[in-house]
Amino acid sequence: MPRLLKAALRTLRPFRVPAAALGVLAATAGCLIQPSFSVAVTTADNVKLEVPLGPNKMDVEDDAINVKRFQFTPWKMDEGKGMAYALVLEFKKGAIPADIQVDDVSEDPILRIMGDSSPKFRAGTHGWEALSQPFHPADEHAKWVMTLDNGVKTYRFTVKLTDGSTHVLYYPIFVPATAKAFMRAQLGVTT
Repeated sequence: MPRLLKAALRTLRPFRVPAAALGVLAATAGCLIQPSFSVAVTTADNVKLEVPLGPNKMDVEDDAINVKRFQFTPWKMDEGKGMAYALVLEFKKGAIPADIQVDDVSEDPILRIMGDSSPKFRAGTHGWEALSQPFHPADEHAKWVMTLDNGVKTYRFTVKLTDGSTHVLYYPIFVPATAKAFMRAQLGVTT
C-alpha cells in the first residue's frame, strides 16, 4: 500500500454513532416501508374478512390445505368467449380430499363455481387442479366483470377429507377497475 494512503488511514478516526441515534434511525426505518391498506368485507354467509388492497397474493391455507392458485381465465365458448376459473389446491401431511366445493360468497345469492365429489391428485403430486366450465359474461358467475368500479370477490373452498374432517377456506380477491377492463377486453366485451 502506498505510504500516503497508509498515513491517511492512520489519521482517520472511526465514526461513532451514539446508541440513541441508532435507535432513532431504526425507529424511522419502518417509515420507509410501503403502507398497506385493506378493506373489511362481510361474505354472503356472514363471515367478516380483511382484504388487502394491493397486488400481493394472499396466502390462504390451514394445516391440511393450501390454495396455490385461483385465476380468472378467458375461455372459448360456442358463442364468443366466457370466463373460467382455474384452481390448484395442495394437500399437506397426507390429507386426501373426498369432496371439494367452490362457491362465490361475495354476495347473495351464493353461486356454485364448481364441485368435485371424487377429486384426484395430479400424477406424482399431492395437488388437485381443476378448470370450471366457462361462464358467459352475462351469466351471474361472470357479470361482475361488467361493473366499472373496484371490487372484492370472495370464494369459499369447502373440502371434506377422507378422515371425515371438513375444512373451509376463504379466498378474497381485490379486483381493481383496470383489471376488470382488461378481462372485458380479453372476453371481447365492451361496456
